[in-house]
Amino acid sequence: MKLKWDRTTISASEVNRYTYCPYQWYFERYYGRSKLFQMSKTKKAEVKLVQSQKTKSKTTAAKTRDAHFARGRAYHAKEYQNFRRKQKIFLFCFTAIIIILIVCVFILLIK
Repeated sequence: MKLKWDRTTISASEVNRYTYCPYQWYFERYYGRSKLFQMSKTKKAEVKLVQSQKTKSKTTAAKTRDAHFARGRAYHAKEYQNFRRKQKIFLFCFTAIIIILIVCVFILLIK
């Protein structure tokens, strides 16, 4: 499949966007940022319309879209938890190393 914004080079910011969320990177490459913004505005208008008409049942397309949205939210929540866990581990290791260095310095000063 050929992407709309297919280029042979990938910039560093695109690599960062890909590592943050591969889905977001792909859709931005496929549709383009302006089209995604327009789709977002349409989705927000649809949500307001759906909220005003709660008695109608959801169509299969809306259910699929909601399922994709839920999967994306779960993905981001999991990635955020992993990021926080890595931060805590790094902070713990860094603090432990500093404490060990301080203890070693005190031991050398006492001798």
